[in-house]
Amino acid sequence: MRKKTTEELVKEKPSIDEFVKLPKAPITLIVDGIRSLDNVGLLFRLSEGYRLKKLILCGITGFPSGMPNDVRPPHMIEKHERKISKTAIKTIPLIPWEYREKVEEAVKERKQAGDKIIVLEQTDESKDYRKVKYNFPLTLIVGHERTGVSDEILNMADEVIEIPMRGMGNSHNVAISAAIVISHLDQFLNLT
Repeated sequence: MRKKTTEELVKEKPSIDEFVKLPKAPITLIVDGIRSLDNVGLLFRLSEGYRLKKLILCGITGFPSGMPNDVRPPHMIEKHERKISKTAIKTIPLIPWEYREKVEEAVKERKQAGDKIIVLEQTDESKDYRKVKYNFPLTLIVGHERTGVSDEILNMADEVIEIPMRGMGNSHNVAISAAIVISHLDQFLNLT
């Protein structure tokens, strides 16, 4: 056994033109109120790595440059672009994404489009993410690192799931949590 080199790994990948034509996973990821720009970058990387249909950033969540009619001050645009790009590692142009000020509108649109709405949150009625039957297309919603997803969004959910915690910590980092669930969902898809 030997580790593959970076050059070997790169040669295994399709061209950018081929990549953008590959089928997408029938999953939209909605990110509501994430403070950490590092987490935003990691969620771009995750979304690209699993070829999600779309990434929607909402509320106070920072977002890269490129949105039409961006009203943020130039220094904020530059900071967000720099910090998100650092952890996204060249994936931003490869994943369809948008910014929405109001998460409720984005969730309503996905629901009207026929997506099942799955919220990742710890509640007294959350189900173990491994014990849920998933129907696609679906929208997975993750929320603020400390306060989570709002009650209004919880009430819009078709299913609320959580990741069981065995240790003393209350939860995983939001990007890690999304990765755990999306990796689990990937087994039900037939993407190559």
